Amino acid sequence: MQAIDECVGRVAEHFKSKLGSSLLEAYKIGSLAHGGFSPIYSDLDVGLILSCSSPPVEMDRMIAEAKGLDDEYGKKISIFWGNPECDWGRLPALDRQDLLDHGVPLLNNRKPDFRRPTKNQIREQLSQTIEGSWKPKIDELSQLRELEPKERKPYIRAILYPARLIYSWDNLVVDSNDRAVEYIYNVKPPGLDLLPIEKALACRRGKSSAEEVFSLGADLNRQFESTVSYISAR
Repeated sequence: MQAIDECVGRVAEHFKSKLGSSLLEAYKIGSLAHGGFSPIYSDLDVGLILSCSSPPVEMDRMIAEAKGLDDEYGKKISIFWGNPECDWGRLPALDRQDLLDHGVPLLNNRKPDFRRPTKNQIREQLSQTIEGSWKPKIDELSQLRELEPKERKPYIRAILYPARLIYSWDNLVVDSNDRAVEYIYNVKPPGLDLLPIEKALACRRGKSSAEEVFSLGADLNRQFESTVSYISAR
């Protein structure tokens, strides 16, 4: 983890040098902050809160430069950014919630201070994710006859997503995969097969392989339908 922490620290210093006083704070977010980080399956999520009146015109270039700071970890870096009013940038509702609840300051030890997303905003984002990314990926992954290395990460994410989705839908917060899987074992959504989800969590922990999860032959479409049925009833 030391190398990862050093990489994230360099990313924060990079944006400080480029943005100056308009950068209020940089934060660790995601699994680096709320727990359950996996060196193989997790991204390195960094949140930036800016005080400028409009989005920096060269933000895309700065993000590309940040990704180029480390040959090994650069491709895993994800930057979430915006102003405290949350009216521009790339800081969706769930990531704002994660930053507020779990964000770890990297520069000035400044706690985040902006309005929390509403229930409607969080559920709207989750609904968009279902149709915009989860369902299309399920259609693609369901066609696989064997699991190629490039598909390991998206497959494990797709298996775990029902737990993450249900946890955030019910509780309006973001937390670790561990907490989300524990939660669905408590609520036991009808029709949802929990075994592949549990096995995927073990995979993230390094106690199983993606191929072992794949060999279970989980019905991704049934998992999707059971999850959507559950949240629709809520």
